[in-house]
Parts: sequence; structure tokens; C-alpha cells
Amino acid sequence: MEALAGDTTVSLGGAKQRATLGYLLLHANRVVATSQLLRALWDVEDSPPTARKILQNAVWGLRNVISAAPPDTTPPTALLTQAPGYILRVDPELVDLSVFQQRATQGRAELAADAPEKAAALLREGLALWRGRVLCDLSETGISWPELDSANKVRLGAMEDLFDAELTCGRHHSVLGEIELLFAAEPLRERTAGQLMLALYRCGRQADALSVYDRVRSDLVENLGLEPGRGLQMLQRAILTHDLALTPGDEPVLYGTRPAARPSVRLVEAPAPASAPLATPAGAPVEPPHATPDPTLAAAGPSAPSARAANPPGEVARRLTVSTLLVGTQGGGDLVAPLPEELEDLDDTLDRLASLIRLEVEAFGGRVLATIGSTTLALFGVDDSAPANDAEQAVRAGVAIRDLLAAERGVYVRAAVTTGSALVRLRPDAPGSLPHVSGTLLDEGQVLLSQVPDGEVWINGAARIATAHIVACQPASDLWDSWRVGDVCDQGGCPQTDRILELGILGGLLDWTRHRSVPHLVTVLGEAGVGRTHLLMEFTRSISEQFPQSTRIVVARAAGAAGPLDLPAEILARCCRVKASDSATAAREKLATLVRTLPIDPAHQARLREGLLPLLPQSGTRTPGAEPELLRYWGEFLVALAGIVPLVVAIDDLHQAHPLLLDRIERLADSAGEAPLLLVVTARTELLEQRVDWGGGKRRVSTITLLPPVEAPASERVPNACPA
Repeated sequence: MEALAGDTTVSLGGAKQRATLGYLLLHANRVVATSQLLRALWDVEDSPPTARKILQNAVWGLRNVISAAPPDTTPPTALLTQAPGYILRVDPELVDLSVFQQRATQGRAELAADAPEKAAALLREGLALWRGRVLCDLSETGISWPELDSANKVRLGAMEDLFDAELTCGRHHSVLGEIELLFAAEPLRERTAGQLMLALYRCGRQADALSVYDRVRSDLVENLGLEPGRGLQMLQRAILTHDLALTPGDEPVLYGTRPAARPSVRLVEAPAPASAPLATPAGAPVEPPHATPDPTLAAAGPSAPSARAANPPGEVARRLTVSTLLVGTQGGGDLVAPLPEELEDLDDTLDRLASLIRLEVEAFGGRVLATIGSTTLALFGVDDSAPANDAEQAVRAGVAIRDLLAAERGVYVRAAVTTGSALVRLRPDAPGSLPHVSGTLLDEGQVLLSQVPDGEVWINGAARIATAHIVACQPASDLWDSWRVGDVCDQGGCPQTDRILELGILGGLLDWTRHRSVPHLVTVLGEAGVGRTHLLMEFTRSISEQFPQSTRIVVARAAGAAGPLDLPAEILARCCRVKASDSATAAREKLATLVRTLPIDPAHQARLREGLLPLLPQSGTRTPGAEPELLRYWGEFLVALAGIVPLVVAIDDLHQAHPLLLDRIERLADSAGEAPLLLVVTARTELLEQRVDWGGGKRRVSTITLLPPVEAPASERVPNACPA
């Protein structure tokens, strides 16, 4: 805080006198009660007996300062006593904060009136008055008033308004640096993130724009358990499809020529009406937009098209939870470059396979929406007559199609099932008509299918949870939350075994770890086929159902991990949500984002971030001999990560892990200090042949040996669940 008389700086006295003036300026021209001032200057428990006298002395000192300065206005500035306290009368034009608020309000009005040039000028004039946080000198003394946070939030909003104005004017190159600085300081502000994505896209940096979305989504999910808002999701989709609406009206389109009279685009953030629901319930009709805009892409100008097209006559749009099945086939010749004489036979083969797929889909209550070349798309969960668990029927259909076509000589098939929310357009007046489906669920299915090897069926996380009672799954690949379908039980459900006892033991150890913040290592031993993997998957499923937000679960498999760092690298990538398709820059940014949230000091964060970088798949070669040090950093990372929320690391087939990794895992629980970290590993008994003393003599290590399962009588069967 600084006061000027002409060009001369005025001394404002000690800390309490300055704080009194600062608080009165925040409430300029309004009466502030004496009790309110006292609470602002001292905490209730720290208030001295002479607090009221100290306040009176501060007011007396401020009056002397004001009276000694030459009057610059009529009426002059004055500090008056007015029941029940004091009022500081001052011309708002003499207070920088008041001037800023006026310019911000005027700029926002010009922006709403489609005058971005005037808006940018007013907003820049107001923001130029800022030289740091409001009353930052008083903050150093321990003062923390809600008014200070409110003023800084108004500043952030004005900066975002300025960015909107500059982007509308087509000045994305000049404003990009400012947006990047604000986003670095406020990574959870979705409006800023959207502006940065738009500016990067217009500068020809599409990959960087999508990387920003991935970072925001990771931060929101990890820190708040939330997905990005609808506006940011729509912007990401528009960038992926190179939507022409993202191009400013005064610049050429990135691909092709600019259409005539193309409206400019800016991101707007409008509060939802109090009566409006925050989300559309599943099955509810989707209404066309009204006067209040959604926080999404809005075109500036009266000729802007609606963000959502109206439904054709007789068609109803509903947001439903459905399951999609994508089936890819190959066989009967070379699909990429067939010989001329093979074309007709190949077409006949694909048509016959499509007919077989359609029959199987319909047998399980689904509907084939389209067959394009060798790929068939089916939908489950729309017809009222279909079975209730559409995810289960979709998985059963995929497995049945795979098994049926496996008998076809030279035919290869793969399938992907995704469950989630989608926008479905139906015609109630035409029961036989096919529904139209749109949404990111279809994109997720395409990405998943592209990774599925021949002869396998993969499902997403939502489908796994919905089918856990009949499907045994394993982690599929580096795709986040993708699962490979193993055994599928009969329609009556999986036979119940005595594994409920082992699940109870694991559940009790998890409760102990969570509530006592004590790390623990559990080894589940058993011969091949005894059900180790199924027990592990059932345990992680029960955790995800009981503690969906309060426990982090990471599942990996040691099979195929040749080196000591392969499995730790996979677990690190899953924690950071790093994909194989991510660039090295995006992978490093995801790692840095997660490390910044760890409850350790900044120096330790920086050291840990640099130490973990070589474990990222995008890091390239690793220094020979650095494995022990990298494994130590990996262990420190898991312990620190458990400090945010209890962490369960489940590793299947640990007997196939490298000896160096076995050493680190065995020592991790005892060396982790206090952290709610539960390591659950499965292995064949040959692990004890490699390590005779595995877990021996350690306080925080347990071993469960699985015997062949015992079938329980039908009358005693209970649902598979991990007891709390």
C-alpha cells in the first residue's frame, strides 16, 4: 500500500495504522463498525486488552496524515466517526483499486456489446494499475482478509476478459505469453486453460493445445475427482476435428480458405441459473439452448449459429448410459492391397462375417448401427426390451463373436466394449428405426479397438466395473483404464468359492493401512490356475466400489517385464496418466504436475521429479548401472503419493520380476515410514525358491497361500464382495 500527495510519498505509520487504513480503503465510503475493525486487526484469542485504545490511536494518526496532505478534491478526503464505527470518505478516482474495478466493469460491458477493441483498451488500462497482490505488505505481517482474495479473483477475471477480447481481435500471437503465465500460476482455472488451448491452436500448435487439456484433466481428476467442464470438453473436440469456428474472422482458416462472413469465436463463462441442474440426468430429454449460454464455445455476433442443432421433427435426444461394441475382422485375403481377382471374394467374405456378427449382436439384445468395411458398430442399452445390464450383454456378445469366428479358417477378429454416457437420438414414432449416437464414447471405443490384438476382447473401466461379477480381467496396455477380458462366467453368475475369506483378510489389512497410516506388503502365493489373478481383480474392484474417491488404485503385471525398471515405469506412467502416444514434453509435464501435488517440500519435489524422468517411456535410453537409484526414487514417489490419498499398488505374477525390483518391493513397506500404502502382489510358489526368506522377519509383511478353491453349497453362496 502506498499513498501519494502530489508526487510525494506519504508515510503511513506503523503496521496497525497501515492495516486500519487498508481495511477502510477496502470499504471506502461505507461505515465500518469498530467491532469489525477489531476483528480484522486481531484474532479473537490474540486480541490484547488495549485493542480498542490501539485502534483509536491508529485512527488519530491517520487523521493527522490526511489533514497534513494538501486537498486534491472537493470534498477532500476525510476519516470520520460515524456510529457504530468509522467511515473513510474518498473520491473513488483517487484509489487504484476502485479505478481498476470501474475499468473492468466498463471493459466487460464493451465485450458483451461486441466491441472487443474498446474492451481490450479499458481492461489493459485497469490491469496496468496492478503492481502485485492487494496489500501484499500487510499480508507479510499475517493479515489474511477475505476481501483480499476477492480482489485478486476479480483481477483474474479481468485478465480472462482481456484475453477473450484479444483473441476475438485475432491477436493470439501477442497474448499467448500472458495466457501461459496465468495458466502456470492458476492451473485449475478452466477458462484460462480454454483460452490457452485456443491461442495455441490458432498459432498452429495443435499438439500443445491438446496437451494443455490433458494436463487440466489430470489435475482436476487427481486433486478434485472431477472431469473438465462441458465447455472445455467441446473445445478439445473442436480442436481434434479442426472446427472452422475456432478460426478468427480476420485470419485465413488453417485448412482451406476462410468462408465469407465467418463469425469470430471467444470463450465465455456464464453462471448457470439457480434453478438449472448441474448435469443432465441419464434418460432426460436434451433441451435446445435458451437465452442463458452454456460455458462453452459461443460465437460473437448476432449471426452466430446455435451450439446445438434443434432435433428434427419426431426425433428425441436423450443422454443415456449405454455400451458400444466395436468388432474388427480380417480374413479371406489382403485387406490393404488385394489382388484384382480377390476383390469379389473379399467383399463376399466381409459381407458374410457382418451377417454373422449381426445375428450374435441381436441374440444378446443389441442393435448393429453400421458396418463400414471390416468394422462393425453395435449399441446396447437403448431398447426397453433389452436386458438391464447392457455392459454384460455387450461383453458376452463380443466374446461370443470372437469364439464363433475363431472357427473360420484364416479369419481374425478383435473387439472393444466401452460403457458410458452418450447422446442418443431416437424416433419414438418409428420403433424399427435405428438410433443415432454421438459423443466421446465412440471415440474412446475407436482408440481402444486400435490397440486390441487379434483374438482378444478389451473393455474400458466403466464396463469392467459393470461386469466385474461375471468377467475376470487383467490390465491391457498403457492405455489408461483399459482391460483385457479373460474368463466369462455363465448366465447364472460366477460360482462362489471360499475366496470371501481371503478378500476379508485383504480388506482388513486395507482398513488398517488406511486408518493407521502404516504401509504393508501382502504376498498372495498359489500355483497356476488357483485363482490368484481373479482374487486380485476382485479385491481391486471392491475397493473401487467402496472407496471410489478416497483410495487410489494402480494395477500392473510383472509378466513380460524383462528389465528391473519396466514394471516401475509402467506404474509411474499409470499414476501420471502418461500414454504411449504422448510426446516427451507432454509426458514430462504430466509428471511435473503430479509431483507438484505431493506433500513434500519444493526442494524434494524438484529432486524427485528429476530422478523419475528416466523412468518415463519417452525418456529414451537410461544410464547403465542407475537402476538401484531409479528404484529408490520410485519407492519415494509411491510413499509421497500415498500421502495425498491412500494408495493400493496391485502387482500380478511378481515371481517373474527382476531380482533388483524384488529387493526394492520387499524393503519398501518397512522403509516407508508412516504412509497409507498397501502393496498387494501375487506370485507362484516358485518365488520362495528364488527368495527362501521372502518377507521373513519383517514387521509389515504378510503372506496368504491360496489352496485350490472349495465350491460352496448353493444355499450358502453370498455375493462376491470385500467386507468393510
